[in-house]
Amino acid sequence: MITITILKKISLDPEAIDIIGDLLLEHIVLRYGNVKSVGGLASGAVPLVTLVTAIVMKSAGNGGGINGFFVRKERKPHGLQKIIEGEIIPPVVIVDDVVTTGLSIRLVIDAVTGAGFDVKGVFTLLDREENNGLKNVIECFSLLKHSDFKSYIEGQKKKQKRKNRKLVLYRRFY
Repeated sequence: MITITILKKISLDPEAIDIIGDLLLEHIVLRYGNVKSVGGLASGAVPLVTLVTAIVMKSAGNGGGINGFFVRKERKPHGLQKIIEGEIIPPVVIVDDVVTTGLSIRLVIDAVTGAGFDVKGVFTLLDREENNGLKNVIECFSLLKHSDFKSYIEGQKKKQKRKNRKLVLYRRFY
């Protein structure tokens, strides 16, 4: 989907990631208060967790720091065989880049609550608005919604249709 492609490009841009980090931290603190741990699934959440913890560490804001943690999809077969890496200190907020079905976030919530911690809420950069029922289980907030990109997506679809028509005409005559 085009919005995920755009989000991935933006999240790799050095100037944009700084802005994303500031917005992420600001909204987490505004919505959930004095959070002590942020974490998510070891994939989309890794750069976000790292970013938030680094910004807080540099600014010494939010009452002294935020710990980061990651949840693996499966327990490692070697080493310490942990499913959660990092120290969790409550209150806890889960972060992720995109929420679609909510399964990844539910996996993280289950791991964190299974370890004896409550999750205060979930914060994502993009909600694809797929009515995944996650909001019925826990407080969720997203910086952006799929519908925010609707006019852009429609414009891209129209451009693609024009390109396709030109290609059909080209093939017909050549």
